[in-house]
Amino acid sequence: MIGLRRHPSWRELNRLADHELDADARGSAMEHIAACPKCSRNVSLLNDLREAGRTMRHPSPPKDLLDDILGDRSKGLRIILPAVPPSPRPARRMLPAAAAVAIVASLAGLATLTLTSDAGAGASDLTVHPTNPVPGEEVRLTYRPGVVLAGETALRLRLRLRAPDSEPPRDVLGRYEEVVLLPDRDGQYAGSFQLPLDFAYAAISVENLAGDRLDDRNGRLWRVRAHTEDGVPLPGALRQEFLVLQKRSWPEAEAVLHEMTLLYPESAEGWSMHLAYELPTQLQAEAAASLAYHREIFRGLQGRTDQVELSVRETAAMTRFAIALEDTEAFDHWVGRLESLDPTHRIVVNTRVAGLGTDRDEAGDYLEELWSVKEHRTPNVCRAGYGAGVATGDADLTREWALRCLPLVDDQWSMLDMVLTLVAHEETRERGIHEIRALLEHMAEGSDDDRPLHDTPNEVRRESRRLQATLRVRLGQQLLASDEPVGAILELDAADELGVWLPILYRTRLEATLSIGDQGAALSDFHRLDADPVYPRESVDSLRRMFPSLTRADLAEGRKRAQSEMIQRMRVDRDTGRGLPPGSLLTSTGQSRSLESLLSGRPTILLMWDRRVFGSPDDVAEVIRAGHLLAGSPGRLLWVTPEPDSESLQSFTRGAGLGLPAYQDPGSELATALGEWGLREYFVIDRAGMIRARTHSLMEAVRHLEVLRLGSRDTA
Repeated sequence: MIGLRRHPSWRELNRLADHELDADARGSAMEHIAACPKCSRNVSLLNDLREAGRTMRHPSPPKDLLDDILGDRSKGLRIILPAVPPSPRPARRMLPAAAAVAIVASLAGLATLTLTSDAGAGASDLTVHPTNPVPGEEVRLTYRPGVVLAGETALRLRLRLRAPDSEPPRDVLGRYEEVVLLPDRDGQYAGSFQLPLDFAYAAISVENLAGDRLDDRNGRLWRVRAHTEDGVPLPGALRQEFLVLQKRSWPEAEAVLHEMTLLYPESAEGWSMHLAYELPTQLQAEAAASLAYHREIFRGLQGRTDQVELSVRETAAMTRFAIALEDTEAFDHWVGRLESLDPTHRIVVNTRVAGLGTDRDEAGDYLEELWSVKEHRTPNVCRAGYGAGVATGDADLTREWALRCLPLVDDQWSMLDMVLTLVAHEETRERGIHEIRALLEHMAEGSDDDRPLHDTPNEVRRESRRLQATLRVRLGQQLLASDEPVGAILELDAADELGVWLPILYRTRLEATLSIGDQGAALSDFHRLDADPVYPRESVDSLRRMFPSLTRADLAEGRKRAQSEMIQRMRVDRDTGRGLPPGSLLTSTGQSRSLESLLSGRPTILLMWDRRVFGSPDDVAEVIRAGHLLAGSPGRLLWVTPEPDSESLQSFTRGAGLGLPAYQDPGSELATALGEWGLREYFVIDRAGMIRARTHSLMEAVRHLEVLRLGSRDTA
């Protein structure tokens, strides 16, 4: 008996594997395990189980599961496991109907999946206590640094916090907070943080205090979700996790939707989002079967909710479900219910404006009536009003709505469109320029609140220069269109001083300087456009006619000077160069190939996207154009997608005329390690397999590839 008591319990071993034991208990446990083969095997088993949970694929629920569960709940039954004698402990709040299934199937390994980095030498690790926090709770944060951040006197843990009703992520991910982590005697760093009462989801990275070295968990970030007291993820937490992952890692996002439908089958939100994101990649027969399945679910939900008062969010989810099902009658019913709860909801406003068709006066009257009620003066209404003004071409109405929107809208690019509308008219030009100056000043400040968790301050400053230059170019274009070429040139010169290579700047300034008769300044910008490998040659040839005295020798000399300038500017603006993460891709025949072998020492543009964020005719045309620009050069395109090979994918590729094979990224491992929050990305990789640039513009990536070629030629 004494010998048995000396073995740690399974609970202790489990806590050891989860890094939940304190230093003394961990030391004792490790001392025992070192001398006990049995306990050592048990710890290895626990680690293997967690690794299996990390990679397991959750099966789809049986077709009749929802009806069975909802039928049982309507009879008052609240569990779906075999009945057991009641526990003598005090009763706790019941789990959602399918929580037991979900806990068995997926939650067992969730803490490891969301809170720890990949194992390996030098890997870092972040532990959150408790692992399933509830909103408002204080959490303790323990970070074990990898090679990148080891030995620092203190570290900064950066959090982006999202509430249950946070909007989809744009440039940054939720409200910003930070925690200073101090080292302990074991070489780990610790701190604590009070979660807000409206906490739903958090993404986390760690960096040194200077911010020039960071750990973003190989691109994944650490993630924390809000839970019930029973340890079940809250609906708002699942919603926010899906919004974050949906355009970054579809397999992970799909797993979150699976949890939503399994844990909360009575909610339409998970079902409607799953259908909407599933249909675009299905063949006609698959889509028909999926629609039929979801129609049954929708009918079941509708039958149980028709006479029940629902929240605005759930009513909106039913409305979106009807949209995805293309059920006009059901949509009319649910959008009416939604309007009675929230007349300014985006779905309601967009539906009503669209339904009024070409009668812009009637649409304007509807929006003015909404705006007349103080409580209805929301960003949704003012955006719709601004859009209606633009659509009708009514400049006065557009400016009026722009002035209404500016105090409400916080999206800088929406604001930019609106203030440029003000600049276009003499009466409001001063106000518009004032607003643009404020935007430029905010961009130049570069506060941590606006810095993505993946980026260092230097990376943000580079991007800020580009955004500031783009904004000034837009202002210059508007001033030129307003017949103020001198003011336009001043703005364009200020943009040029930021050191960013922007062909649109050179084209706009060329037009402005020619309009005031300064052909010498215009010629310099012509040479820049001529040197740019992406700028359309037909446009260059057309501009060439404006300089009839330009000789062939002048043309060659000017192009050479401009190329040197382009190389210098784009070298300053590019990534310093880092290696590709390890990983394997699958070919259409199912063969596994390393990314290194696919590159074969050739300069490459790596296209990271799938059809959920790509596929419009303009997108396809851009890829085809990039292929033509690279034809005959050493550079080439490599398409990587998280979408598995299928007849649907092959049909899309053939029909679009892409002429590119698609390589699958299993589990989105490569995309996640390389990517950032946003849409598609393009990575420029040199012959040595180093990433030299990343961009959201394919033409910019082609330009970077050409700069690499020109730069290597000049230094050879």
